[in-house]
Formats: sequence, structure tokens, C-alpha cells
Amino acid sequence: MKLLPGDRPEEPLSSRVAWILFCGVSLQLAFLQPYVVVVPGERTNIFSGILCCIALIAALSSPARHTARWSRPEIVISVSLAVLAALSGILSDTPWLSSYRSFVLIASALGGFWCSRILLRSTERQKSFLWLCMAIFVVMVGLGLLGYVLDRQVNHLLDANPHPMANRLLILSFAPLAYLLEGGAAARIMALASVGLCYIVFFLSQLRSAVIIPVVACLIAFPMRLIRLKYLLAIVAIFIVIAPFFISRLPVTHLGKEYEPAYYRAESYPFSWHVATKHPFFGIGMRSPRDKYLEDYQIKYPYVTKEKFADSTDRVVTSENTFLTFISDVGMPFFLLYTVSLIILLTRLVRAVKEQPSDLYLPAAALLLPLVAALVHFQTFDGLMYPQLAWYFHALLGLVPVPAVRSQES
Repeated sequence: MKLLPGDRPEEPLSSRVAWILFCGVSLQLAFLQPYVVVVPGERTNIFSGILCCIALIAALSSPARHTARWSRPEIVISVSLAVLAALSGILSDTPWLSSYRSFVLIASALGGFWCSRILLRSTERQKSFLWLCMAIFVVMVGLGLLGYVLDRQVNHLLDANPHPMANRLLILSFAPLAYLLEGGAAARIMALASVGLCYIVFFLSQLRSAVIIPVVACLIAFPMRLIRLKYLLAIVAIFIVIAPFFISRLPVTHLGKEYEPAYYRAESYPFSWHVATKHPFFGIGMRSPRDKYLEDYQIKYPYVTKEKFADSTDRVVTSENTFLTFISDVGMPFFLLYTVSLIILLTRLVRAVKEQPSDLYLPAAALLLPLVAALVHFQTFDGLMYPQLAWYFHALLGLVPVPAVRSQES
């Protein structure tokens, strides 16, 4: 980790306020405290969405925006995604409900991305953000272990179910990874211990994805020469020993082909496409009921009946896959624009792993691996619908370097 050029110790008051808001919102989203119900009976975390929006406005209004590097396509894409999401909500069968979701998604995603782009330009700020996220990671791991002791649920003190907590830990693991890659001896020991305890939390969560994804990340890291062969073999060996014991602890119903997550996620691929063909441009609106789209739909998965799938669809509402949800709920243009943008940013980040550009203090690999891990998890979990996940995921994307030839000063 190295110093960035152009660091300035003195900042205008408005820039410092924007930075404080950014940190405050990050803390609120990490622990969901305080939690305020804005619309009684509404499940959407509108309060966190409002906080993200305020932080975004503060960052865009601060003088720090003049030193931020950005590209014109990023501005155009951000505005386009916001417009498409807004139209999706307004035109849906449940305009208020879907608009709440669209607002929270856009506020948290663009808030995390642009706050990161604008406020994390200096070495000092990136160091502070790294320290903050490391502290959050350690506390979350501790709360996960405490929750298991109190209620046999690692998410007991943090979330309604373990998926959002596990995904948050996957994304925040960039902090211990940064220290492992380029920190001092003491920092590496602390980071390694926290990662080990985090994996115990994953194991106790009984989420197969949470246990497997970190190993997948290590397999991805090896060809990039980010992990030595002896360490990779040790990790794989430990996993081979742990995996049978982990599977043996799962309830029998969790392993069958007729278990709801199995049949629902498998059937959601053809069903989401079926829904998307009915509303290809703006989708049906986030969390809009899907019952009527089952009338002319033929079940493809052989281990579930139409009645059973209809019952699950009524309760789950989304596709339990972030990108399938985008296709059916927000429309094909939104899905394509977001996916292409994501591919471009990750391609830049892969390039940065080899080059480590001067405007990035954090190791690029420490950003890439958690982002890839989160994306893998998003295939079985509609993670970006949660503001706490969209914020951190896009904050890491906001750190992706912008090519100098394409950058534009505000």
C-alpha cells in the first residue's frame, strides 16, 4: 500500500461534513442501528435509503467533487439507471411499493459508488475507510459468534436471516485482505485471525454458499499469483475435511431436490424470463406480485408442482437471484446497462491488480476478490435489494481506477 499524490491535509468544512456522513451511513448500514420505520407495515428499509441519499447529495455538493476522477459515461449511466428504476416503479401494478424499492436501490448503489469516487481520493481517506471497515468486520464477526451462543443463530444480533450478514462479511473482507496482502506482521496476524473467525461464522450459519464461496475466491486468487500453492493446498485440504461434517449437520430437508430454495431458484430462471417477456422495457416493478404470470406458464423443474411454486412465488416475491430480479422487475435495458457497466469496472480492476495504479492506495486484489465473491452469492440471493449490501458493494466499485485518458475533472 502506497501514498497517493496530491493528498491535502486541509479540507473545506463541507467536505469534512460529507466525509462524516459517509462514515456515519456506513456504520448505520453495517449494524442497521438506529433503525426507523418510515412507512408502517412496509418491509423496505426506506430509512437507510434516505440516509444514503443524504450522503450522496452531501458528496456531490462538496468541493471534493472537483478533485474526483470520473468519466462522462459513468455520469450518463448513473442517470440512466436512476430514470429506468423510477419508471419501473411508477408503471408497475404496485407503484408505491415498487417505487420505495427503486428509490432504496438507486440511493444506496449510486450513493456508495459516488461517495467513494468523490470522498476516497486521498491516501488518508482510503486509510481511514480501510480502518473503519476492518473495525466493522471484526465487530460483526464477534456479534455473529455471540448471536450463535445466545440463540444458535449467527444473525441474531444483526439481521433477520443469515444471507445479508454473510454477504456483508464477504464484501467487507476486503479490509483484512488488504492487511494480509500489504500490511505489517502484526496487522497480518490480526487479519488472518479475523478471517479464520469469520469462516467459523460462515460454518455456523449453515449457508452452503457462505462456506463454499471463500474457497472459490482462493481458487480464483491462485492463477493471479495472489496466493502460494502451498497455502492453496492447505486451504483445500481443510475444506475437504470440513465439507462432509458441514453437510452432515444440515437438516435432511435442506438436501432434497424438493427443498424450497432448490426448486424455487432452479425454476426462477425460466419463470423470470417468462415474466420479462411480458414487460421487457421497464419490468413489472420491484416486489410487484407475480401471481398472474403463472396462469400461462408451464413448470420446467420436475420436482415441484405449479401449486407449490405459486405458493413460494407469493411468499418470496423476488427471483432470489439479483440479476434475474433485475430482468423481470426492472426490465431488460436496466439489466443490460448495469451488467455491461459492471463488467467494464471489473475488467479495469483485473488490470489494476497487475499494474496497481498510483491513484489507488488499497491493493486492487483486495477489492477484486470480495466483489467476485459477492457476485457469486448474488446468483442465489437478491443481495442488491438490501441497501446495506448495495452501498458497500458499490463503494468498492467506486474505488476502481478511471483511465487517465478518459477522465474528466468536474
